[in-house]
Amino acid sequence: MHPPKTPSGALHRKGKMAVWPFSRLWKVSDPILFQMTLVAALLPAVLGNCDPPPTLSFAAPVDITLTETRFKTGTTLKYTCRPGYMRSHSTQTLTCNSDGKWVYNTFCILDTGFHHIG
Repeated sequence: MHPPKTPSGALHRKGKMAVWPFSRLWKVSDPILFQMTLVAALLPAVLGNCDPPPTLSFAAPVDITLTETRFKTGTTLKYTCRPGYMRSHSTQTLTCNSDGKWVYNTFCILDTGFHHIG
């Protein structure tokens, strides 16, 4: 009994397994393979990246020259409180998460002039 021939008619053996060259497996006419490849190529560009961060009433970015239009997942931007606000106990950062949204806690609070001592 002979092993099956590959689609090109050539026989490649590795033990009892016939091996087809990758180029023979790739056919644009195969819609499922084409769609999977297209999704794999485009998905990172669509998901996981964030638009520019939101404008916050209580804080401004430390680097005021934010000229980028897309930010990669995991990007963390540092902020400082605007005049009239003071830092709370949260970290003064915004982070681009895997859903393509900026995540942050309110890290600056309205400065009422009253400061607890003790």
